[in-house]
Amino acid sequence: MPSDKKLRIIHTEASPHWGGQEIRIFEEMKWFREQGHEMILVAPDNGTLYQRCKDEDFEVISLYFTKPRTLLNILRMIWVIWRKKPNVVATHSSTDSWAGLIAASLNNVRKRVRYRHVSTPIKKNRLNKFQYLILSNLTITTGNCIRTDIINKFKTDHGKVISIPTAISPPSQLKDRTAARKLLSCEIPDIANKFIIGQVSVLRSWKGHKVLIDAFNILNSLHKNTSLVIVGDGPVRSDIEGYIKSTKNNGKIHLLGHKEDPFIFLRAFDLKVLASTKNEGIPQSILQAMYCQTPVIGTSIGGIPEIINHGVSGLIVEPNNAYQLANSIISVIKEYEKSEKMAQNAHHFVNLEFSKQKLWQRLINLFS
Repeated sequence: MPSDKKLRIIHTEASPHWGGQEIRIFEEMKWFREQGHEMILVAPDNGTLYQRCKDEDFEVISLYFTKPRTLLNILRMIWVIWRKKPNVVATHSSTDSWAGLIAASLNNVRKRVRYRHVSTPIKKNRLNKFQYLILSNLTITTGNCIRTDIINKFKTDHGKVISIPTAISPPSQLKDRTAARKLLSCEIPDIANKFIIGQVSVLRSWKGHKVLIDAFNILNSLHKNTSLVIVGDGPVRSDIEGYIKSTKNNGKIHLLGHKEDPFIFLRAFDLKVLASTKNEGIPQSILQAMYCQTPVIGTSIGGIPEIINHGVSGLIVEPNNAYQLANSIISVIKEYEKSEKMAQNAHHFVNLEFSKQKLWQRLINLFS
């Protein structure tokens, strides 16, 4: 049911890319609008988030949050907020947060929210303390590990820093695994009978694609009937393509680029791996794989151990350890019935803990 108190919320986002952070903003905005609230996005018009929000008929305002133009960004944000008079200003990245929170403070906006999506330890300095404790009066983190870091660094009130992970946004109807495998076979011939290891993520340096490729080369010497499928696009695509070409098993490694519906691929995989080396909150791709009842392996980075209970709902490995990752993948292959049981546990966990109604209703309560 829509909330009785209607909110006008401005979200700001500097990044032009499309990853978990931008998906979180987009899905959150859609859900809030369904509850009767007014949503506005301020972002660069060359970004995917801007275009998708525009296509969904959200009000969008173009602003390039670049560091050399910080003063101009602040002045423009002051003007936007003065005109729109929001109840809430929610900022998401470093450059847009300075402009958005300063402008919101000068306009006396009631709720000034700083989201923190990544687990990279925040620097303990006066500028960050000023941003998180003075300019903002509420910090939303995507994982408890991020929340704990902020509280410990700045000795702030626990009630001002709240962890609310990203809710899962599954399709209305999930394809069965056989149908998903057939669709994948249309893109990659002769893969239907292989054991498919997959990673779905933006192609960034810290997502661990090279570690996964190294692990695949190790295990493939023992398990020939395997393929590695990488879904995603991003800043390091050419580097990953070159790395794949340099390996002896490059014919078994497939980089498919960005795909609109990740659930089809996650259903087709026999195993989902996220080999991140840093910067993770609560990764959407792991939650999505869990929803699909696909076994998962993740690294002990950021919020990943918060959602993978090792040996119960998936497996955890050290980051940057290709040999350990290869051995864990081999254990999944050898004991797949046990892995399927863990995948069922993971599916139950996601359904119970990561619904939009449960998580984002908490946001409405905090913003109201």
